[in-house]
Amino acid sequence: MYSKEEVRKKYDAFAKWYDFSEGLLEIFLHGLRRKLLKNAEGNVLEVGAGTGRNFQYYPSSCNLTATDFSFVMSQKAKERAKKLRRKIEFYLMDTEKLLFPSNSFDTVVSSLSSCTYRNPVKALREMARVCKADGKILLLEHGISNKEWLRNYQNKKVNAHAKKLGCYWNRDISEIVDEAGLEVAELKRIFFGVFYFIRASPVKV
Repeated sequence: MYSKEEVRKKYDAFAKWYDFSEGLLEIFLHGLRRKLLKNAEGNVLEVGAGTGRNFQYYPSSCNLTATDFSFVMSQKAKERAKKLRRKIEFYLMDTEKLLFPSNSFDTVVSSLSSCTYRNPVKALREMARVCKADGKILLLEHGISNKEWLRNYQNKKVNAHAKKLGCYWNRDISEIVDEAGLEVAELKRIFFGVFYFIRASPVKV
């Protein structure tokens, strides 16, 4: 598994090509982003915000805070926020160690980022920590398919795929969410079970 610094460097180097490389995928994802993020409300934290692909889908009433661990990706996100005329607070931050007080946000969002964390369970627990007890955690992630033929392919090619951006595409997101202790209100598997659409809430211990 690549170190956090190695993954950071990969994203810094690839940031200028990221949106272009994901262009075809976005044709499929934009509807899922819209459907998920219409549920966001209040003070919203988006972790692993990348180049800001989600920004246009948030209700205008939301107060947005965005984090990412890549400076260059974050700069791209700031440019997108400016074009959208959205006021967003940006922070360079590791999702596995968020520097916000507990119970700070009404909604916490992650999309397509759990594949890169060294410890995705820890990252989700941090998201739950900073979310209010009656708040929402909204996830649009990709991971291991529930189709045997595709699951076998993902497992076989996982290391080759991870070389590009440190993305481990064979993680079982539903198991990770369960281990993190989140209370799931809705979980859908889409596109051969690769994409996970999840509405959840934190379970405070």
